[in-house]
Amino acid sequence: MQQSKELIFNSPHLMRKQIGVTKYWLSQTIGLLALTLFVCCYLIVTPSFAQTKVPLLFGENRNEKGELNPIPERFTSIFAAIEKDHNIQFSLQIYPWNRAVKIASTEGGLIFGLSLTPERAEIFRFSEPVVYQYLWLVTRADQQFPFNTIEDLKGKTIGVVRGSKYGGEFDRLKNVLFKTDDDIDAYGPRLKKLQNRRIDAMIFASPLTNHKEVEALIKTIKIPQENETDLSAHQVTRFSVLPIPVLKDGIRFALLKGKNDKLISDIDRTLSKLSKLNAKQKGRKRDQ
Repeated sequence: MQQSKELIFNSPHLMRKQIGVTKYWLSQTIGLLALTLFVCCYLIVTPSFAQTKVPLLFGENRNEKGELNPIPERFTSIFAAIEKDHNIQFSLQIYPWNRAVKIASTEGGLIFGLSLTPERAEIFRFSEPVVYQYLWLVTRADQQFPFNTIEDLKGKTIGVVRGSKYGGEFDRLKNVLFKTDDDIDAYGPRLKKLQNRRIDAMIFASPLTNHKEVEALIKTIKIPQENETDLSAHQVTRFSVLPIPVLKDGIRFALLKGKNDKLISDIDRTLSKLSKLNAKQKGRKRDQ
């Protein structure tokens, strides 16, 4: 019986069959390895299908609790359009504004939100304006003053965001014609200074073009209160927005000259396309 088993297992037919099965699985394994190697090589040598990560500096804005406010949708939608058009992915780097500007100025990172000034134009290449912001003067309702030109700020203290620029004339005359109080970009603490009469007015940036709409927006901002006296003062304090803005400011991307001029050109192409689409949509609305 033992001998018959050996004959069966050692039969030439069975051995050929076993060898065939072995060759089959070996060929399948080799094929799978070859396919895996091909895919890996394809991914390595075909970078055009992989998004390029681009660091993007952005100034932080915090609420009354010190928490970061989300980036407005009007900005993120534009970021997404640029990413889609040019197969890139923005890697947001959020810092206090003054630090973000310093990094962009020294290390050469792409920054969003920079105002175009003669001094900055010497070192940065700017995109076309992404959106326009209006720089409004906010006062206590019981301490309004006439404002038509920068000269009307003479002798006053104006609250500003540390590191921000507000136009050539404003920046040239600050701490000469009037004083500035530099602070972080957080609306609540800045309004508290105004509430406590530590400043005469504060700059408030908004895309809104009507000062009454800006007033309504400011009413929704919570001011940090430390005690019941603060709470009582907040309940009776009213704020006003002066009718004439200090500046209509174009918000742009910027990058140190010579770092990546193509990237700014690519961004401008997307902005131009979005501007044309927006104009068409406005035209359709008018025709309806």
